[in-house]
Amino acid sequence: MHYNLFKSSNRKYLEEIKHRGHEMPILYDAVNILQKTEWLVNEPVYKVFKHCLDNNIPLGKLPVNPESIELPPKPADIATNKDALIKWKKLAKPIHYQKVKLQSKFIQVHQIKAIVERYRKLNKGFFFPQQYDFRGRLYPKPAMFEPQSADYARALMKFKFGKKMGTNENFEKFAIYGANLFGEVDKEPIEVRLKWVTENSDRIIATATDPINDHYWDKADKAFAFLAWAIEYKAFAESEFDADFITTLPIQADCSNSGLQHYSAMMRDEVGGKATNLIPSNKPQDVYNEVAENVIEKLERYKREPRLPEKKKDKVIEYNDVLFATQWLDYGINRKTVKKPVMCLPYSLTRFSCRKYLEEHVLKEEQDRGAYNPFKEDLFKATQYLMPIVWQSIGEVIVGAKNVMKFLQEVSRLVSSENLPVCWTTPNNYPVQMWNYETESKRVKTRMGDSVIKLTLLTNTDRISKRDTSQAVAPNFIHSLDSACLQLAVVKARAAGIENFCMIHDSFGVLAPDYDVMAVAVREAFCEIYEKDVLANWAKEMHDMLSEKNQRKFPKLPPKGRLDLALVKKSIFFCI
Repeated sequence: MHYNLFKSSNRKYLEEIKHRGHEMPILYDAVNILQKTEWLVNEPVYKVFKHCLDNNIPLGKLPVNPESIELPPKPADIATNKDALIKWKKLAKPIHYQKVKLQSKFIQVHQIKAIVERYRKLNKGFFFPQQYDFRGRLYPKPAMFEPQSADYARALMKFKFGKKMGTNENFEKFAIYGANLFGEVDKEPIEVRLKWVTENSDRIIATATDPINDHYWDKADKAFAFLAWAIEYKAFAESEFDADFITTLPIQADCSNSGLQHYSAMMRDEVGGKATNLIPSNKPQDVYNEVAENVIEKLERYKREPRLPEKKKDKVIEYNDVLFATQWLDYGINRKTVKKPVMCLPYSLTRFSCRKYLEEHVLKEEQDRGAYNPFKEDLFKATQYLMPIVWQSIGEVIVGAKNVMKFLQEVSRLVSSENLPVCWTTPNNYPVQMWNYETESKRVKTRMGDSVIKLTLLTNTDRISKRDTSQAVAPNFIHSLDSACLQLAVVKARAAGIENFCMIHDSFGVLAPDYDVMAVAVREAFCEIYEKDVLANWAKEMHDMLSEKNQRKFPKLPPKGRLDLALVKKSIFFCI
């Protein structure tokens, strides 16, 4: 199958990129480097994966066959007894929805199995072609079985060519990765994670020896990835931890909430920089935990000193602090409660979606772990109460991000008011064009047999949508920056001797002996990107597009802090 290097249906845009190719050497170098990585199927992991699928065993979050889930038995009098019918439907409804939800996942995982089988028959290494999207983000082709797939799919592959484990420091990187995958101590200091691996060495080797019967690996946060790591750890242990042992397993490191890192860097925000590990520290900072603690502090204060009713926009707001603050404190606010809202803030989080994420968290915890839910039918009111508190806490912990988002949205509304697309150039000279058209709906009637079916068709108009553009500009701007950072980091890492890469946007995977070199390359690339005034350059491009009338309305750039970017190069927890 043929893929264009740049994914777009706009021929004019593709022609522009073609003519500007000489201005983008980093983009072409990066994609060529990544496409040279050769992969193999991880056979021991595939054996377990296949066994689970063939026997309908839901280990490692694999979906079971929906057909194996039975609906509750129908009462004998269901045809004549209306109450019995209603009762049965109430019991059957959630199970039916579960079956429907599982169906697509079940089909997909079996498609992955079929793809892997074809790769195995080749009996040789394979490669993944890459494609840029309109923001400059790279995606492997084809989909489903590739380095950006689900945990169980990624665990089925490893690098064809490995490297000697070498020094004890390299092994420590490998061990820390395993502890992170398991999840028990992944937020603890490095020493604690290394100790966890040492203390659990026998259990790790045991589950790697017989994973089909010993399901210790399934307790991990990322079960199949942990299994792949455990099998590699066992092989290394059996070599008596020989420095000449060849490791082929990529170990993955994620940037600490990269969206907030980008906002903090461009605004030189010291508070956000500290919370997102731009500043060196003895242990990794946890921005989610900081926000959670801020929320708890507010709830405890409101419980002690309830707020009086306030009149806002002709409405009297009654906070009910005593009731809801008590309920939320009893429920327990932690990093998981606020993780989704904080994580989505750089990508145009709204108050509506913030409330929805809080509600989803409570329901998921109740469903998955049987967690205590004190709210019941008042869950909507409870999350509506908590939402502005979480919103305020996020703003207090990450000041710069909210200021930038507001600026981006104001400017994008000015641009779209002139029916222009929002266009900018990334630090690596990639031209981004963001088209968000208004849509029109049309009702269409058609016949299928004796039935009349009414369909609603959505078609694009030639008008740019102010609303959609303002919502999309922040996430797309950040994605264009993290892709620019990845491209530059890959080029720097290759120049330093790294040949195998498993890149997932703001996450990099390399062999353990290459980890330190890659981490340095990522930090250097990040600093190099932000040596330029990225936001000011973006604003200038927007300003120059506008009419004189709207240029006069152009908002001021948000104020910068005093964060020293040079500190980033020394922050070992920038990527974890």
